[in-house]
Amino acid sequence: MVHASGGAVQYAPRPMGKLVELLLARVDRLIAPLPTTLQKLVRYSVASGTGVCSYLVILIIINGILGMPDQLSNVIAVAISAIPNYLVNRTWTWKQTGKNRLWGEIVPFWTMAFLGFVLSIFFVNYASDRWGTTLAIAAANISAFGVLWLARFLILDKVMWKVVTELGDLDEEQEEPTFPIDAG
Repeated sequence: MVHASGGAVQYAPRPMGKLVELLLARVDRLIAPLPTTLQKLVRYSVASGTGVCSYLVILIIINGILGMPDQLSNVIAVAISAIPNYLVNRTWTWKQTGKNRLWGEIVPFWTMAFLGFVLSIFFVNYASDRWGTTLAIAAANISAFGVLWLARFLILDKVMWKVVTELGDLDEEQEEPTFPIDAG
């Protein structure tokens, strides 16, 4: 396909897959009447759900089935589940495209995930000592991240993604303008 400017149309990569994108588009249609911030909060909630589901699947496999120690299982599950959570939030909740910015996006996002993880260490340690079951460990972890959930949304929405969007606008302003070549 050729763009009006004469160049090929660039399509955004599909980091989440077509089925997931269709489901998220359905959610977008349902929340369209809501104010913008509330739409983002609903998207963030759904994205958080993907993180929780990823975490639980990983935890059940490595702790419940493979028998890894509780704390190590928690570390691995948190680290791996942060990846789909970041991707869904970046591309869907905050509508970011283009390159990922290491210091402007990835490091702050993982830092907040790490803060949740640090809190979860205490929660998981308590649950492990008290009950010692995969279910107790999962509930402890989810509780720890839940404590920070709203603060994380506000920081992501009002600080990080706002700055990233503004930086993206600056990047676009600095690009050389392109002009279509008249073949006639």
